[in-house]
Parts: sequence; C-alpha cells; structure tokens
Amino acid sequence: MRWGFTFLVGTSRLDDDQKLRLVARATLLYLEGGERVEISEDAFEGVLYTNHEWRVMGSFSGQQFDAFLDSDADEDRIHLRFLVNEQTLNAGPAFSPN
Repeated sequence: MRWGFTFLVGTSRLDDDQKLRLVARATLLYLEGGERVEISEDAFEGVLYTNHEWRVMGSFSGQQFDAFLDSDADEDRIHLRFLVNEQTLNAGPAFSPN
C-alpha cells in the first residue's frame, strides 16, 4: 500500500470536481512514474507535467507537477501547481520521512 498527500496551489474558476480530477491525475502521474500527460475535458484542456523537481511546502516535501490549462471559465491561461508527498516507508520513487 502506498499513501501520501497531494496539494494543489493556484487560482482558477474551475469547480471543485474539476480540481479534484486534476489532483487525481497529478497523483496518478506520480505513481506511474510519468512525466507528461495531455488533459482534455469539456471545460478545459492543456498539459500536466513534471521536471522531477523536489519542493517544500510547510512541513511537507515532494515532487512538483505543473498544469497549464485553457478554460472557458478563465480569461487567462491557468497555471496550477501540485506537490505530491508520499508517506509510504521505503517505497516509491520519492521516499519522504515526514
């Protein structure tokens, strides 16, 4: 079993369900060891990717993912950032003793 936290940072007019789906996509990309995925839904489209950078947010650290999206709800391009923090002991590509 693997477990951890995924944090979303950024502002947009996407609804909570859309944001939750993006958090899930970032988490799955992390778990699968992927680097990039094209995203297309009814309300937005764009790309979610990682450069395998390690970031710190408060007392958590993890792999950073970025999403750049075009949305019907927002005038400007959306930039969302995700921090995926794995808490699983000695498992996965990014072990953290948090």
